[in-house]
Amino acid sequence: ISRIEVGTNHQSTRANGYFPTTSDLGLSLGYKLNDKSVIGVGASYKVGWGENIRKIRITHEGMGIRTFIDMKLKGSFWLSGGGEWNYRSRFESISILKSVNQWQQSALLGVQKRYRVSKARGTASLLYDFLWQQQIPRTQPLLFRIGYQFK
Repeated sequence: ISRIEVGTNHQSTRANGYFPTTSDLGLSLGYKLNDKSVIGVGASYKVGWGENIRKIRITHEGMGIRTFIDMKLKGSFWLSGGGEWNYRSRFESISILKSVNQWQQSALLGVQKRYRVSKARGTASLLYDFLWQQQIPRTQPLLFRIGYQFK
């Protein structure tokens, strides 16, 4: 049990011509191989907030599943990489998510900074998506995520 890490993360994207303002709310479960490496899986839910502050509307904009590996570089900096499969379309029913053709892939690699926040460990990650140009519609190449991990 001391090797298990439960974590959350958050990432927001502003509105554009295809998507409303959205936030990805993620949950992850990691296994600490040793003091310098963690592997794990996670899931995320994409909530839509509407077009702007005058047009707030909460919608289900997608979801995703993730795999990751984090390896300690130096001090509190870690190399972080992984794969993701994201469903980036609005849905009203969970049954629509069964269509595998609708899920888009991402290959992420970047740097993570870990820091302490009270009893939790905070993280800030900057990740590059090597498959961003294959997304339809195109997504952003750089992702910034903040999160917390609990022991």
